[in-house]
Amino acid sequence: MLWSLHNRACEARQDDPVLIDPHSVTIHAAMQYDFARHFGEPGGSLAVRAAAIDRALRLWLETHPDGLVVSLGEGLETQAQRVDNGRMRWLSVDLPEAIGLRERFIPPTNRFRHLAVSVLDPAWMDEVDDTAGLFVVAQGLLMYLDPPSVRDLLGGIAERFPGAELVFDVVPPWFSRLTMIGFQQTPHYRLPAMPWGIGRDSVAETLRSWHWRFADCVFLEYGAPRGLPRLLSRLMHEIPSARHELPCLVHVTTTTGDRTPSMTIDTSGAASIGGVFAAATLNATRSSDLARASSQVVAKRVVLGVAGALNPADADHAEFARMVPEKIEAFSAVGSVVRQQTDHVAREWTRLASDELKAAAQATLALAGCSTPAALAAAQHALMLGWFERAAANVAAMGMLTLRAQEAAMAPLHAQVAVNVDRLTG
Repeated sequence: MLWSLHNRACEARQDDPVLIDPHSVTIHAAMQYDFARHFGEPGGSLAVRAAAIDRALRLWLETHPDGLVVSLGEGLETQAQRVDNGRMRWLSVDLPEAIGLRERFIPPTNRFRHLAVSVLDPAWMDEVDDTAGLFVVAQGLLMYLDPPSVRDLLGGIAERFPGAELVFDVVPPWFSRLTMIGFQQTPHYRLPAMPWGIGRDSVAETLRSWHWRFADCVFLEYGAPRGLPRLLSRLMHEIPSARHELPCLVHVTTTTGDRTPSMTIDTSGAASIGGVFAAATLNATRSSDLARASSQVVAKRVVLGVAGALNPADADHAEFARMVPEKIEAFSAVGSVVRQQTDHVAREWTRLASDELKAAAQATLALAGCSTPAALAAAQHALMLGWFERAAANVAAMGMLTLRAQEAAMAPLHAQVAVNVDRLTG
């Protein structure tokens, strides 16, 4: 609890923080605890993790403004204060000792409630009203539980709350083993044991083996917030064998349907080149599936047409009556999506161009302010790293945006063909 607080508060004090978190700064300053001696200099990765979850929550709240967020094992996290839209509800679930400490700094309110109970006690689920939508956050929690407990907890959420969204983070098996042996982060702080470790490439399959309701998975990478460590982290995330061995965030949805979804979206919230390739592969697979399904529908309707021509009295007039209205509805929906996505892409290009102009202006000022050759060299090094990061991120972001626009445009056709296949071949 204190380790993550220290990480967030120190990052929030930076001149260029990835996380704006004044509440954590206040709590950190108020506590009589030698953070620096115990935890050392924070790298900022836990603050990046929190910021990534913040983004996912804000996007969800755009479509579920009155929804409920349940934060499991929340400790002294101040996420509710960072993402509050004035309407959402929040339930913080943690052990009685943790809730007692939390309430010294963050008192509960009508919208922001506290529940002093173990996350492994299903009683907390009885306090959940998911009628306006449910988002469950398990930040810095699951790795501290044994694997059967993780399975029971996540499976229970999937069973009890279809349609909910869930974000949690995982550590790789090698790191889990290291903590079980005993790993001293500093001479005065030994990392707690983390019994549950899992590689990124095993997450989706494991979740589906635990409960069929687990649907699409989105992987949100996080790492060092700046400088050479950030660049190295970004490069490692592009190498599949290395990416599998890194911590990551998992954003998963539970389906309300009655069958297991066949697709997993494996990409990054901050788009990566690897994510672009994964999304492109997924779109190609879906297009192939659409072509096969469409051929089934066409073949079935040809058979119905021939039968109707031979025996008009027994023709399937209801099916013939559906054909044209269904096509009009599906292609109208595609046209609407294309218009929306085109506007969105144009706005993103404008934003990226504006950001690059701002970066160029800031670079000019930084170079002009250097008074020594050493300072000039350091500034040029920092600007070069920043340029490479932005270039890679912008290429990946626009590639991902284009692929998502394609996916969104094809969605109405996928849905209509799926309905036709079920009706004609069921």
